[in-house]
Amino acid sequence: MGWDPKATDPLEWAAKTKNAPREAVNIFAFSLFNRVVMRTPVDTGAARQNWLVTLNSGTEEADPSKTTGSVLTDGGSVIDRARGDDKIIIQNNLPYIKKLEYGGFTKKPQTEKTVGGFSKQAPQGMVGLVLAKADDLWKRAVEAAKGH
Repeated sequence: MGWDPKATDPLEWAAKTKNAPREAVNIFAFSLFNRVVMRTPVDTGAARQNWLVTLNSGTEEADPSKTTGSVLTDGGSVIDRARGDDKIIIQNNLPYIKKLEYGGFTKKPQTEKTVGGFSKQAPQGMVGLVLAKADDLWKRAVEAAKGH
């Protein structure tokens, strides 16, 4: 994040530079959140819609009847409010979310929606696949924050 004294007000530049680390964290968190949500299999929509973002403490909230909504907008709003040392927590408390991630739906080798106990839509899970790219996503977030 360079400063061109001829083109940039120094106070504005300093304010943006000061916030760049937090911006990078927020951009990174939204990137992770968005990718996990979009990788979550959809049957009724409940698994996808129950991804929650909180600041500084988790929640036990889960609503299996919630099958539509604005999960990305809602989560993004919480992430945007994160400041300073706020901890961003991304979670899903539905009882079957671990089975979507790690398998174990049935002892049968295959059902209409599963193969070998894994969801046909996400046979390798969601979270682990996204976290495997975390280093690259962090680098992108830092670059994006520098550009603000």
